[in-house]
Amino acid sequence: MLQLRINKLVFENIRSHELSDVKIHDGITIFTGRTGSGKSSILIALEYALFGSESGISNSAIMRRGKQTCKVELEFNEDGDNYKIIRGLKKSGTTITTDVNNMKILKNGSIIPLIGRATDLNEKIIEILGYPNDVKPKELFEITSYTKQDEIRSIIELSAEKRQDYIDKILQLAKYKQTWENMKELIDFFGAELLAKSVRLENYERLQKEILDIEKRVIDLNSKIKLNEKELSFLKENYNSTRQSISDLEQKYRGLLEKRRSYDQLKGSELSLKRELEKSKELLDNLLSKKSAFDSDFSNIGVVSEFEELQSKNIELLKTEELLEKEFSKIKNDFNEIKRLGKGKCPTCKQEVTEKHIHDLEKEFSKLQEKLRYEIDDTRKNQKELEPLIINSKKKKDIQEQLERIQSSISERKSHIENTEKELKEITSKIEMPDGIGKISDVEKELNSIKKQETELFSKIQSITRENSILNSEIEDRKKEFSQKGSELVEMEKNRSELQNLEQTIQILSRMREDIRNIREIIRNNFLEDFKQEFQKKFEEIRKYEEEYSVDIKNDYEPIAFSLSGEEVPITNLSGGEKTSVALAYRLSLANLSAQISAIKPSEILILDEPTVGFDQEDIKALPTTLKNIKTIPQIIIVTHEEELKNAADYKFEVKKVSGKSVVTAI
Repeated sequence: MLQLRINKLVFENIRSHELSDVKIHDGITIFTGRTGSGKSSILIALEYALFGSESGISNSAIMRRGKQTCKVELEFNEDGDNYKIIRGLKKSGTTITTDVNNMKILKNGSIIPLIGRATDLNEKIIEILGYPNDVKPKELFEITSYTKQDEIRSIIELSAEKRQDYIDKILQLAKYKQTWENMKELIDFFGAELLAKSVRLENYERLQKEILDIEKRVIDLNSKIKLNEKELSFLKENYNSTRQSISDLEQKYRGLLEKRRSYDQLKGSELSLKRELEKSKELLDNLLSKKSAFDSDFSNIGVVSEFEELQSKNIELLKTEELLEKEFSKIKNDFNEIKRLGKGKCPTCKQEVTEKHIHDLEKEFSKLQEKLRYEIDDTRKNQKELEPLIINSKKKKDIQEQLERIQSSISERKSHIENTEKELKEITSKIEMPDGIGKISDVEKELNSIKKQETELFSKIQSITRENSILNSEIEDRKKEFSQKGSELVEMEKNRSELQNLEQTIQILSRMREDIRNIREIIRNNFLEDFKQEFQKKFEEIRKYEEEYSVDIKNDYEPIAFSLSGEEVPITNLSGGEKTSVALAYRLSLANLSAQISAIKPSEILILDEPTVGFDQEDIKALPTTLKNIKTIPQIIIVTHEEELKNAADYKFEVKKVSGKSVVTAI
């Protein structure tokens, strides 16, 4: 029972709306506004409140950008009871999901208990609206109550084929068509079974011969396996004997190899020590030669003072030179300072400065400078005399240190030579050619020959084993084939009676399928009669029983008009108001009949979203009068950008965008 009457719609953060609160009354309510102002968002909020995710709108398309939550509250009356639906969404990261804290339905102010899932809320709303379970609720709502953009005129302007499909959908004929198509698949399935069983019966004698051939083949395979097993037993005995021979020879071979390895190791150690001894003696000769050369250099230098003593004297001379240089600079600076003063007291002797005093000082300073210069030169001469002595002393010291290191190396090398000669003597005494080493090559050849025999025996054993495995596998396959064909043979004997049953079943299903095709036509014909009557009734209601034209519907559901003289008039030749009346009457008739088919009452609400799309100016001017003539629908809600439609409104709202937010204002 659909007696839905909307009282109030409140929605927060829905698309471009931050918060809108709209009260709906009986009569014609019109929402006007410019394109993009947020008018259609009102209808989106309404459908989302009723059907949730089944409204076909994604969560991201519903929630206002930049917000974390959104909510819709729809208050309506249904069969004398007041209901309020609350739905909400919340954002977590980039995911938008149902907000279970904002998901409830109230009846007369009391919360109806729900489990807490969106599907439970959807099922409860469908139950309240009285929708049947075998239809899609959103589609039924849109057919009976909600006309989307361009649907008023587009329905009557559709091609015959598309109009047929649209009305078949309303009549719910798809289920009959689906049943008709499914029965074709069922008939085809039984037909294939019938054909397969017929073919199997034709192959009865061939199947008997194949079973006999299988039995003979299995006997032959078993005989071959027995022969192979005898040969396999003989080969395995030889193989085991060969393996034992290989084991004995390998043990003998490893013993000889170990003896030769020990012998080679001692010979290698002997050779290594001889080389080491030779190298050590060569190094000792080099060290003795170096020592002799350094001894000669040390004698040639002669007797000199110690390097540290000479170095200390040189440092003292350098300090003396530095002090003399400083004294020389000081005397020179003092004299220059006196000359600069000219008059006054001398900073040195505290006497009055005169020309004679300056002349006397100059002589005195010159003597001092000459004395200092002599001492400086004498110091530098002593330094120069020390330089070769220091160099020779340093050289002799270095040679002495080298001689000490060489002497240490000579002692170490002599000790090493002595130890090496001792170790070499011990190893040489141990070296003795072992018995049987000369037979290693013969033992190796014999071992390789027996291993070759082993490989050949193993290969034959593997080959026969694989052959027996293949033969056994074939026997198993043949047994399965024998069992399968035996079952087929038994099945064939049953198929004769089953064939008759299948033929009868296919005949019955084919007749039923044809009856279902005829049922669709019967439903269409019955609907057509009801549709004609409802269409004429709605047209007369809208036109207020004007008798200039009468209307009817053709067999392909195309609406037509007749003049008073009975002449057929194409709908395209009617005036704007007449065409609009035809389109609206056609749409309302379909809505009422669809409600009857779904076992619900005719809708008491009509929603028109931009109903003037596709209308010319004459059609638009005629629409307000047409809408006012509709008296059987208590509540009409219109969303439009046409100012002309305001004339039809009992309640007017204007939707505007203000700073990016949609604002709904009653006018």
